[in-house]
This record gives sequence, structure tokens and C-alpha cells, in this order.
Amino acid sequence: MDLKNQLIAWASMHNLNYLIGFHNNVRDLFRGQLHDLEKSDIKEKDKNLSKSILQDYDRNLHINTFLMMYSYLEEWLYVDWKAYAPDDKLQNKKGSIGRFRKIVIKLGVDLSYSYWQVLMDAEEIRNCLLHANGRISLLKDSKKVKDIIARKDSKLNIVMDKVVISGEYLQKLNKNIADFMDIINNSQIQSH
Repeated sequence: MDLKNQLIAWASMHNLNYLIGFHNNVRDLFRGQLHDLEKSDIKEKDKNLSKSILQDYDRNLHINTFLMMYSYLEEWLYVDWKAYAPDDKLQNKKGSIGRFRKIVIKLGVDLSYSYWQVLMDAEEIRNCLLHANGRISLLKDSKKVKDIIARKDSKLNIVMDKVVISGEYLQKLNKNIADFMDIINNSQIQSH
């Protein structure tokens, strides 16, 4: 087995896990702040305002972690494309993960598995978050995102017209990305 490819595989997973570790550490800090807030003797009105701020920040942490995971995977795919299939062209799509479809097939992923569909759903959620600030009503085609969220296992919600990313969704996406990357990494290790 090629040591270079083994190191790439290890670094890929390490970096993905680092993002989740960051998320979890910040959430632990939030819990500590909420615990300290509950014990404090400040006015109930001020306590409730502080709780609301921490809860809003926690929701934003989920969104930011999602976006970091997604952009990490997108960059990882770009690097793999340049390393293992530089002569192949990306699909004629303006951006994001979907443009790597042909490359992903060449790198050993069977698109009939659920990995790819989960990533294509994440692409729609990412587009909503970035281009409509999470507001579903501002999308050109809100039905796509609504259908993704309506699925029983989506782990996503809509609150006041905005996409809400849950911790369970982040876990699901993290596992999906890790499995997806593992397939490609193993394919490259075996072929070299």
C-alpha cells in the first residue's frame, strides 16, 4: 500500500473529526454558561435574555458547523480531482459538490448508494443557507428544500420559515461524509 495515500486518508478523517470536535467543545462551553446562568442571582428578565442569546448562538453553531463540513468536503473533492483525475472535466454546473459527479464515479463511488443523495440534499440545504439566509420562502424553488426537510429521517426542521439544523443532522452528515470519503480513500489506496 502506498504510504502517501494512507496519510491522505488519515488526514482526511482527522480534519473532518476536528470540525465535529470543535462543535462539541463550543457546545460544552454553552452548557457551562447556561449552568452558571441558572445558578446566578441576576434578574429573571436578564437571565431569560441571556438564555435566548445562547440558544440563538447554539443554532448558529449548528449552521456554521454544517457549512464548515460541507466546504471541507467540497475542497477535499477538489484536491482529489486534481490528484487522481486531473484530465477529467467537472460537470457543467456553476459550483458546489454536484459538479464532481463524474469525478466521484471515477474515484470509485457507486452513486446508487445513499451517500451521494445525502450530499445532494446537503447541497440544497447549503444553497438555502448561503443564498437565502436559510429562509425557504426566498428560494426560487422552495419545494426541493421543503421535500428534503419533510422526509422522516431528515433530522432538519423549519421554524419561522428558516431551515433549522439539528445536532442529529450534523451527526448523520458527518457519518455520511466519513463513509463517502472512506470509499474514495480506500479506492485510491487499492489502485495505487
